[in-house]
Amino acid sequence: MEKVEAKPVEYQGWDNWAENFKPTKNHFTKDPNEHMFETFGEEYEYVKTVDEKFVWTWVQGDLCDIIVAGRSYVNRLGYYVTEVPWDNEWDSCLLSVQLECECYDEDAWESGDPDCQKCEGSGYVTSYVS
Repeated sequence: MEKVEAKPVEYQGWDNWAENFKPTKNHFTKDPNEHMFETFGEEYEYVKTVDEKFVWTWVQGDLCDIIVAGRSYVNRLGYYVTEVPWDNEWDSCLLSVQLECECYDEDAWESGDPDCQKCEGSGYVTSYVS
C-alpha cells in the first residue's frame, strides 16, 4: 500500500481554526475565556507534558501573527492545547497581517506620518483574518 503524504493546510482566522481543532481552556487562569498557555512557569511545564500533536504555538512573524502546529520556540507568544490533533507539522493558521498604511513612504526615514490616525505613525495597519 502506497503511503500518501498529507498536504499542509493554512486555516484562515481564529474562528475557522478553533472550529476545526477545539482549543481547550487554560485551567491555570481564572479567566473562563482564556485558551492560551504561557511560555514559562507551570503553564509551560504543563504544555511540555501534552502530546505534541495536540499543541500549537502562536508565533509573531515578519508582519504577521500565525498559529503553527507543534511546540515552537522562536518568536513564540504562547501555546494552545487542542482536543483535536493536527495531521501535518506544516499546518498553520493565519491570524493577522501588517499592511502598509496609505501614509506609508518607503523613501522616508520614518516610514509613516506621525500625525496619521489610522496607523499612529508606524506606517502599518494590522488586518485581522476572519
